[in-house]
Amino acid sequence: MARLAVPSKEVALRIVGPRDAFMASRIQRLNLNSDVPTTDIDELGNSLHAGTVKDNPNITLSFSAFDVGIKIFSALTGTDATSYPAAGVDISSLGELDAIAYIKSATVADYVKTIHGQRLQIRDFSFSYSVDGEATEDYTAIGSERRYLRYDVMVDKFTTGTTSFTLSQTPIQLLNGNYGLSVILDGVYLTEVASTPSTGEYSISGTTLTTSDSRTAQCLAVYHANPAGTNWTDVSDDTMPAAIRGRDIKIEIGANNINRVQSITINGNLNAEPVREMGNKDIVGYQKQVPSVDGQVSVLDTDLELVALLSTGDPDSALNEFNPGVGCTVSGLSLEVKIYDPCDTTVSGVLLKTVYIPSFEVVGDAFVSNVNNNATYTFNYRSTDSQCLIYSGSR
Repeated sequence: MARLAVPSKEVALRIVGPRDAFMASRIQRLNLNSDVPTTDIDELGNSLHAGTVKDNPNITLSFSAFDVGIKIFSALTGTDATSYPAAGVDISSLGELDAIAYIKSATVADYVKTIHGQRLQIRDFSFSYSVDGEATEDYTAIGSERRYLRYDVMVDKFTTGTTSFTLSQTPIQLLNGNYGLSVILDGVYLTEVASTPSTGEYSISGTTLTTSDSRTAQCLAVYHANPAGTNWTDVSDDTMPAAIRGRDIKIEIGANNINRVQSITINGNLNAEPVREMGNKDIVGYQKQVPSVDGQVSVLDTDLELVALLSTGDPDSALNEFNPGVGCTVSGLSLEVKIYDPCDTTVSGVLLKTVYIPSFEVVGDAFVSNVNNNATYTFNYRSTDSQCLIYSGSR
């Protein structure tokens, strides 16, 4: 008998990045969609379609999580969350990933099926913070391969060995003849072959994975298998807050703490473009161009300090007239979002994460006042150099 439905507590997302696999915590929403471009073929003298022609599927993954630290961003950028770079990581490092959606059985603690998205490229992201809501981070990735699988998707990580590795389970052969879903060697996706692999390739025989190129740091093997026992474990991470609300998030522009902020969004687009070639049924990959970063800051209207700051770079400017966004960009104007641990009660607080845009300019604004509501300013901005850096703790 078919189950009644699949509740959210029985769906888990695993992110396989360039360096590590991460069972993502605090996920609030997951969408993994497929669209197959199809063209009807007609011909003279035929009242019906002669047939259809299909192109590569367009796979889109989007997921949203409460923003409580750098673990998701670290997995997506191939960095180590336990020794995160002190210099921060720019959003241009967002790269390719495998996404695995695990579905739990309704009766036992085991997987009833998995959905696998292969070699998806992060296309865009959005960080959202508000005075009375939880901080969130949203990501969208695109690709061309997605599979529904009956059993478990295994992820083996190897930090020893050079070109030969022993898988923990026996892979189940896929419909395309391959045994591996993905093999990522030192952050680079390899191509499966049935014979002796050359550079950039791998082969699988039984439980033996062989690569031509030698491992320097790590090798990740992703494959379909049917391991014994019950393997579902609830997602749990008590090293991070459950969620973080606006009261524990501070906004700075330049060196100035900004009062009365109601909301802020940071949006980025990596401008990823698919690369195709004749004679190849698959998309070769996705090439990122120069990213774009923009967003909005909404504040309660109080006085001219913020307008003066965004116009001249000086909140105490003696000018009598201001016009944010008009004229040349104010030199050195930066935007900083500081996310603090809500469980800490010390005066200084524990800074968990900093989102930093080194240089931005205002590109539009709106003043709004409604009856029985406080007047607000909303400023639209854009990064002037495309940078947006994420720090663990302080900058």
